[in-house]
Amino acid sequence: MAGTSNQSVGRAFRIVDELAENGGGSVSELADRLEMPVSTVHDYLQALVETGYVTVTDKEYQTTTRFLEVGHRQRHRLEVFKAVRDELETVAEETGEHATLMIEEADQAVILTVQEGPDAINLFAYPGARMPLHATAPGKAMLAHMADDRVDELIAQHGLVAVTSRTITDPEILFEQLEQIRRQGYAIDEGERIAGMVCIAAPILDKSDRIRGAICVCGPQSRIDESRRNEIADVAKRAANVTQVNLDYV
Repeated sequence: MAGTSNQSVGRAFRIVDELAENGGGSVSELADRLEMPVSTVHDYLQALVETGYVTVTDKEYQTTTRFLEVGHRQRHRLEVFKAVRDELETVAEETGEHATLMIEEADQAVILTVQEGPDAINLFAYPGARMPLHATAPGKAMLAHMADDRVDELIAQHGLVAVTSRTITDPEILFEQLEQIRRQGYAIDEGERIAGMVCIAAPILDKSDRIRGAICVCGPQSRIDESRRNEIADVAKRAANVTQVNLDYV
């Protein structure tokens, strides 16, 4: 019985993910893409419409903003989100670039909130966006403060997928970088997720030295030279430290 229920939930979320990924679709389109019977897809869609998570217009199904409501509520329950307060806005203003707060969830780096400085370019980054931990500065900043056994498990389960030609795909090189990140207090991603972009991230630790997230600044490689990287790293580390202090009072 439990197996059947799990399969049903899994199918429902496969349909939701497909709708979200493609911006909608008809029953037959979804059935083709998911390789599921039309009748099965139709039944699931009807149930999702009844719950308010999917809407239908002229036989075209789409997800609703109900998911946004759920995510928004969950985000505001997270202590690290509350602890950031005005820090991320300050980071964006001081650097002029794109600033994000990211956490680790389900073995991925997830954006919780975004602030854009006056010179920030549009990265199409939004709360809830997920990406591989090893291919991002904030992800590597968080990995650096996990036990080596945990990192080994993540590599064994998910691999080190190449997002760009500069993504780290060698575990030995990754562990060398994680050691360096621990020493210097910040991580750098040089086009490892987005070609031509440099991202610098500082880890957020609580009073028990448990990793809670990372503050990240991203900008075009042409604008972030070596000297500017040090300045941005200092800003990110300061903001992460203030957030760490705030965590004690959330």
